[in-house]
Amino acid sequence: MKREGNFYHERHEPTRTKKEYQGTKEKTSHGGTGARGKKRTRKKEKSKEIPLFSFLSSLFSSLCLRDSVRDFLILRVPVRGILVTVFLFAVSCLFSCFRAQAEVPVNAVAAGDAVADAVTTVIEEPGSEDTLIIEASWEVSVSADVETGVEPAPEDHYNAPLSESRFAVIPPSARPGEPVTVAFSGGTDPGFNVPNARFQAVLLDSRGRRLTNARFFSLQGEGEIWAAILAVPSTALIGNATIRIDAIATSGGTEIITMLPLTIERREFPSETIALNQENTDLRTVEDPQKTAEAEEIWAIYLRTGTEVYSGGPFIPPVTSTRRTSAYGSRRVYRYADNTTDTTIHAGVDIGVPTGTEVRSSAAGRVVLAKYRIVTGNTVVLEHLPGVYSLYYHMDSIAVSPGDIVEAGALLGKSGFTGLATGPHLHWEIRVSGENADPDAFLSRPVLDKNDIFDKLSKPF
Repeated sequence: MKREGNFYHERHEPTRTKKEYQGTKEKTSHGGTGARGKKRTRKKEKSKEIPLFSFLSSLFSSLCLRDSVRDFLILRVPVRGILVTVFLFAVSCLFSCFRAQAEVPVNAVAAGDAVADAVTTVIEEPGSEDTLIIEASWEVSVSADVETGVEPAPEDHYNAPLSESRFAVIPPSARPGEPVTVAFSGGTDPGFNVPNARFQAVLLDSRGRRLTNARFFSLQGEGEIWAAILAVPSTALIGNATIRIDAIATSGGTEIITMLPLTIERREFPSETIALNQENTDLRTVEDPQKTAEAEEIWAIYLRTGTEVYSGGPFIPPVTSTRRTSAYGSRRVYRYADNTTDTTIHAGVDIGVPTGTEVRSSAAGRVVLAKYRIVTGNTVVLEHLPGVYSLYYHMDSIAVSPGDIVEAGALLGKSGFTGLATGPHLHWEIRVSGENADPDAFLSRPVLDKNDIFDKLSKPF
């Protein structure tokens, strides 16, 4: 078997022709280097190495022959010879035992001693976090080197030592549209073996395809604890997904720190057909450089990850009305004025409210955009966490300015139906590192719960 990397490939011998096979057969019949000749040679070499075992084998073979027992005992071998034979047999047994002990692999003995040391530490210091880490580290070492024979990871693939880092995925399962918090803690150098690195969490589906990614940010004042917020796309496949944590060096190289599991659960989304008049049809279909510039501007905001944590949640609804005219993730069919159609996925929720209804901040944050846009009308965008933004579309008026720091429930303006809208309503949307997320999922739990993160990081993942 030939080892290549972490995989093994069977090495096949080249196929011999009929003429080559006959030549080999002729050499064998003449007592050359054929298979039988090799077998006799090995047997002779073996008998030279341990002649005592060969003699004992002959002795027992003679004893097993019923007709020659009497001749062997009475005629050929005197009593003194029998005693000498028994003595030599006992000596050979003892020699074999000592030789077997001497051949025990050194790494197995060392690993056994290490396990004993780890267990001793656990008894002396129960409940110690370092103790748990040491015990887990030795279990991995013994399993990898002794029991399974698996080689350690190659040098070009870095895995952070268990004794220096802990990881958490909150929650361990999520539906499409829901947020997921990823956190890890490290030593004094959060870059592990990658100096001055920045970190990102990459969500991969069950087929290994990239769904989305988010940059990590430091929880200031909490030591070396890093967190990132992901949103499961509404189009994600259900099943076993993976969160990969990367360390990206300033030179551009990337090191994989670890792979963490995440289960994506099933979710059904509604579908709807919306008829548009000529004005709204033109807003969607007619090319306009201003629309392109506005789209580029807001996408630059979506993909920007700051460092400030204004609010970890939970969020509150921006209006008191609970009347939903369109749900998050609904599969839409736009029917244009010329009867052609186009499909899209709704990125937020539409709340039916009369024009002039007060719209309030769903969480504390900083105003990063407050202006009129062609498609979304009067628009306000707030930053709440690094990479996490809430958006408020189609407003009749705006009461804040870019740079303002607002508290949860602060007045942002009043609702309307400016831009591409078929009636008065508020479009409420949340973006996480550019991916749209279900706003209702942010109402049920904090997206950044420090107590929950500390609790998860205090336990082995």
